[in-house]
Amino acid sequence: MNIVGKLFGAGRLNRAASRDFRPEDLPDTRVKLFFDALKIRWSAMVGLNLLYLAFWLPAILWTGVNFLTLEQTLASAASTADAAGQVSALVFTFLLVLWPLVALTGPATAGASYVLRNWARGEHSFPASDFFEHFRKNWKQALLVSTITGALPVLTFILWRFYADMVSDVSILFIVPQALVFAAAAAWLLMLEVLYMLMVTYRLSFRQLLKNALVLVVARLPQFLGLRILTLAFPVALYVAFTGFPQAAVYMLMFGGFFYLVFGLALNRLLYASLGNAVCEKYINGKIGAPVDIGLRPKNLGR
Repeated sequence: MNIVGKLFGAGRLNRAASRDFRPEDLPDTRVKLFFDALKIRWSAMVGLNLLYLAFWLPAILWTGVNFLTLEQTLASAASTADAAGQVSALVFTFLLVLWPLVALTGPATAGASYVLRNWARGEHSFPASDFFEHFRKNWKQALLVSTITGALPVLTFILWRFYADMVSDVSILFIVPQALVFAAAAAWLLMLEVLYMLMVTYRLSFRQLLKNALVLVVARLPQFLGLRILTLAFPVALYVAFTGFPQAAVYMLMFGGFFYLVFGLALNRLLYASLGNAVCEKYINGKIGAPVDIGLRPKNLGR
């Protein structure tokens, strides 16, 4: 198989392609199933990552440019009286322009989520054709989700600053709505881990989509919170290293850029798909008579 086939083909379609397959060969835990998917689909994941990255590229470039601008602004405005105002205006402009750039990624996220949902439960999916098929099928709901996602940082920034001013100028009690703003933003961030998978798996209205995502997050809050922390750990570590060791900044950017260019976006979505499969099969499939433990060894079989 040539390099294009490896990147945008299905990879190994299943274990039966190379030898006789038995149900006993299936992994018996979600963790094993996740690493099984990585082992079998890694080359196809690189192709999917490149495809998905193309839709995120404008937002990534805009973020990079503004990060460098912010560093320069902080350095030049440190001694001025209006340093905080300059930084605030820069951050607001950055978030405002980022909004539509993030909104454009929604349909692509739906396409990637479908492919990785299948791979995360040991099923076949073509990274290119299935990506664009579910891009088209889910673009309306996906665009609405990503538009909210893009708007949320802008609204959070505005409301957070407003209530912070009210806390300092009016009453300490305004810390309550300020905390609620943060909680709402955090809840949406956690819901994003499962929203797109629900979208490509079930026929739900937008209201049902949001309701089910919230219920699943509440039901498995430690798992969703832990996974979000895990997926944010790498970029946060890169930022800390970048600011703490400026002499190595170029190497940090090269390393981080290479990781996300080759694998990072698809890896994060595979993690979300693995958790999403587990919670959806437990709390939804079991109630509607749909299959559960997809891709796992039947429980009535021994090792």
